[in-house]
Amino acid sequence: MVAGGLDRRAFLKAGGATALAALVAPGLAGRAEAAGFTGTLDMLAWDFQPDTIKKLVGEWTAKGNATVEVAVIPNLGYSPALQTRLRGGGVIDLYYNFAYNSQKFIDQGWASKLNGLPGVDDMVADMFESARAAYVNAAGDIISAPYFSAVHMMHYNQRMLKDAGIAAAPQTLKEVYDASKTLKDKNIVASPYVAYWVKEFCEEYLHTYLLNEGVTAFDTAGKPVFADDPKTEGVFEWWQAMYQEGLAPKSVLNDDPGKLSNQMAQGEAAFFVLHHYFLSSIRSLGGPESANVMQGPIGGANHTFQIGEVLQLGAGEDPARREAAWDLMKFYGWKDSAGKFTVFNQWAKAAGLAAPYPGFFKDPDVIAAFPEYFDLPMISKTFETGSKVVPARTLPWYPDFQAKVGDVVHALLLGQATPKQTVEGLTAAANSAQKGRSL
Repeated sequence: MVAGGLDRRAFLKAGGATALAALVAPGLAGRAEAAGFTGTLDMLAWDFQPDTIKKLVGEWTAKGNATVEVAVIPNLGYSPALQTRLRGGGVIDLYYNFAYNSQKFIDQGWASKLNGLPGVDDMVADMFESARAAYVNAAGDIISAPYFSAVHMMHYNQRMLKDAGIAAAPQTLKEVYDASKTLKDKNIVASPYVAYWVKEFCEEYLHTYLLNEGVTAFDTAGKPVFADDPKTEGVFEWWQAMYQEGLAPKSVLNDDPGKLSNQMAQGEAAFFVLHHYFLSSIRSLGGPESANVMQGPIGGANHTFQIGEVLQLGAGEDPARREAAWDLMKFYGWKDSAGKFTVFNQWAKAAGLAAPYPGFFKDPDVIAAFPEYFDLPMISKTFETGSKVVPARTLPWYPDFQAKVGDVVHALLLGQATPKQTVEGLTAAANSAQKGRSL
């Protein structure tokens, strides 16, 4: 099965696949068309390792492909800046985007669907089934390709747990609370739990914690069904208690991930829930506790949250230019012409980033790229069966909801709203976003 409940045959039909596309090597499909473009492509990215971005794109050009003008702008404010350029009539052939913007950009005519492009159905079929709904909407339209993927994991200090007599790293919310309370009560660490709870990021934790408890946030139509699940209020009771009881430090509402990683490295925290690749930053800091920080799954019998930002193809209509941009997109978001994960392998080396493809975790070059402290089989299993994406996050109204989550959650954490009022506030925010009204 693929996203939206389509089986493989129906998906291929919806995507407009041809028998020829299925037979051509993925990196070679479209090569003839791409080679017919002699101009310069425009690519826009945010400022994570810009030299690496330009180097990777340069490698693609060096293989006889078109030249590419790579522009890099800050991550903070990236989305408004991108939209300003596109509203002003700018045409960008390929660009980074946040997953929650992807359907909106299709609907606005700023990005192209990928249906029918050579090899695109094979790209989607190569993904973990759990990941496909992030790139394929409910109608079967392929709207993006991966830039990187990650799963939320538990980073924990094994020495502290041993000193406290805690046998295993916590996985459920209750286990997290109980373990944090034990560590605090035994004076092992004052505020054991850290997470990136700034307003702009609370939306990811909303899904992480709901999935941990087996709560479905939105149905296939985007209805906020979390409001109908009695477990939802319990999630917010837990979240409020962690903050109000000092199990998470008061500064966590403003701390950035660099500070949180350093707190783990210095032994100022015992638990850090965020994307799996933050283990790299904790270990690389070389603090007195860095080597004691390990990584484990969260969610227990339920799931953790799988995320990933995306690449989108511009809306230009010139066929040769479009084919060249698609060829670059495949190279950057899937495989090179030799069938290797060249770009993803580089991001794995640079920061422990992952890709939503089972083959990525089996690739010898990828395995060699990851530091030995990563348990790649565990991460792969988490992608495959231990995590979920949230398809509603790609719907066109979702950015308006995402922008409201932080205000609602911070009111909860600060004791300005009850868990019940938080459920009501988030439901109202979702309904308002879908109706196109502001609260």
